[in-house]
Amino acid sequence: MLAIPMELIDTHVHLLYPEKFTYAWGVAVPALNRPFPLAHYRAAASDPPRDMRVKSLMFLEADVPAAQQLAEVDFISRVAAKDRGELPIAAIIAGAWPESADFATQIEQLAGNGRVRGVRRVLHTMPDEFSSTLTFSENLRRLPELGLTFDLCLRPPLLPTVTALVARCPATQFVLDHAGVPDIAGGQLDPWRENLQKLAEQPNVVCKFSGLASCCDPAQPMTPQVRPYFDHCLKCFTPQRLMWGSDWPLCDLTFDLPGWLRTTSELLCELSEDEQTAIGMGTAKRIYRLV
Repeated sequence: MLAIPMELIDTHVHLLYPEKFTYAWGVAVPALNRPFPLAHYRAAASDPPRDMRVKSLMFLEADVPAAQQLAEVDFISRVAAKDRGELPIAAIIAGAWPESADFATQIEQLAGNGRVRGVRRVLHTMPDEFSSTLTFSENLRRLPELGLTFDLCLRPPLLPTVTALVARCPATQFVLDHAGVPDIAGGQLDPWRENLQKLAEQPNVVCKFSGLASCCDPAQPMTPQVRPYFDHCLKCFTPQRLMWGSDWPLCDLTFDLPGWLRTTSELLCELSEDEQTAIGMGTAKRIYRLV
């Protein structure tokens, strides 16, 4: 058991400000089609299990239109600078599209913002071959010289495609969001299991143990559903290449943030203190250069 409260960095939080930005993906989801500001996240994270606490969070771009991407980063940076209370915004993963001719200019601008640690492009809404173009990989190879990572947001069928992409960009640091979004509610381990193992063989990718609450069947207890997927992530990546995150507020679609924290506690309490620290904070600090 944990001797002292375990500290977590929530590496995957979407703060939503619909009065300022457009979230086309949320229009069809009434539960998400409203504001989710920093104060609401802090309230949701304020009552964790006794053996852990959320220390800080990272803002993940919320898939706004390309024309709003830089404005989103500027706004969240101002929120972070103004509100440094409990549970601060530690860093930003910005939206940027590697298929764009403007990508090189955009990432140079983003790299000039001291809070930005990486970029992301949502892939699961695009054709499977979308990330296989020469332009896409050439642009991702620009990231290391600017100290930026690339978050992979995808569904399980795309795992083989992004494994090839990761291999074509050996100097670029990749982060797999939500363990590749396995079908936990349907109990489907394969072919996700084999494809995740192949991706993990690429040394320049780490995995987020995040967003899995919304993959579960809300009519069943969460921890037993998640356990086999967590065990496989742990086997493939080891704690030194795993990091924790919530995917708030999307996790509320099935359970909620306190529920995800309870499942996290139940799974991590079985590990050593060093392993808990690696997943809770250590991997995130190293990969995203957090202090």
